[in-house]
Amino acid sequence: MTDNSTGQKDEFGAVIEQLRKVQAAIRACHRAIRETKSRAWEWRDQRDELRGEGPSIREQMEKPRAQREELNAEVARLKRLRNEEVERARELQERLQDLRGEFAELDDFVSLEELQKQFRELEWRQQTTSTSIDEEREILAEMSRLTLAMEAAAKVEKRLGGARPDDLDQLWQEIQEARNRAQDYHEKMVSLVEEAQQKHQKIMGFSENLGPARAEAQEAHEQFVLCLQEVDEMRTRVEELMEQEKGLRKQLDEIRTRRKVEREQRERQVMEEIAEQARRKQKAGQKLTMDELRALYG
Repeated sequence: MTDNSTGQKDEFGAVIEQLRKVQAAIRACHRAIRETKSRAWEWRDQRDELRGEGPSIREQMEKPRAQREELNAEVARLKRLRNEEVERARELQERLQDLRGEFAELDDFVSLEELQKQFRELEWRQQTTSTSIDEEREILAEMSRLTLAMEAAAKVEKRLGGARPDDLDQLWQEIQEARNRAQDYHEKMVSLVEEAQQKHQKIMGFSENLGPARAEAQEAHEQFVLCLQEVDEMRTRVEELMEQEKGLRKQLDEIRTRRKVEREQRERQVMEEIAEQARRKQKAGQKLTMDELRALYG
C-alpha cells in the first residue's frame, strides 16, 4: 500500500514539474512575442520614414506611370483585336479552300434556285400551253430530271452551307479585309509599345533619383516582415505548448481521480475490517468502540 502511494506521489510530482516547465515556456514565448513585435514596429517606423524621403519624386512619377498603364491597356486591346482578325482570316481561308475543293469535284454546278425556276417554267408551260403527246412526254421527262437534279442540288447546298461558286470571290475579299485590319492593329500596337517604353524609361530615371534610401527602406521592410514571421512562429509554438499544458492538466485530473478511487477503496476495506472485528467482539460480549459502532451500523 505504501509503495503504491509513493509511486503515485512520484508520478504526480513528475507531471507537476512538466506542467511548470511548459507554463514557464509559455511565459517566455509571450515575452519574446512582445519584444519581437516591438522590434517590428521600430523597423516599420524606420521603413516609413525612409519611404517618406522622396514623395516629390514619386509624385512626378505618377503621371508617366498612369500614361504607361493607359498605353499598355490600349496595346492589350489592339493585340486582342489583331488576334481576332488573324483568326477570322484563318477560318475564312480554310472555308475558301474547302469550297474550292467541293466545287472542283462538281460538274456544271447549277444552284437549287435556278433549277426550281426551270421547273416552275416547265410546270407553267404544261398547264397553260396546248402541246402534242410527244411534247408532253418531253416536258414530263424534263420535269422528272429537274426533280432529281433539285434533290441532288439541295443535298449539295446543304453540305456547302448554302454557298455558291460566286461566293469564292466574296470570301477572298473578306480574307483580304481581315488581314488588312489585322495589319493596321499590329502597326498601331507597335507604335504604342514604343511610346509605352519611352514612358517606362522616364519612370526608371525618376526611380534612380530616389537614391540609397529606397534600398534601405526595402531592407527595413524585409526586417519588419521577418519580425512578423517570427511572431507567427512563436504564436504557433505557444499554441503547441498550450496543448501540452492542457494534456498535462488532464493527466493530473486523471491521477487525482484514480487516487480518490483508490483512497475510497482503502477506506471501505478498513471499515470492513473494523466491522468484522466489531462483530467478533459483539459475539464475545465485549464492549465496542465508537469506530466499531460506526463501522457496524453506519
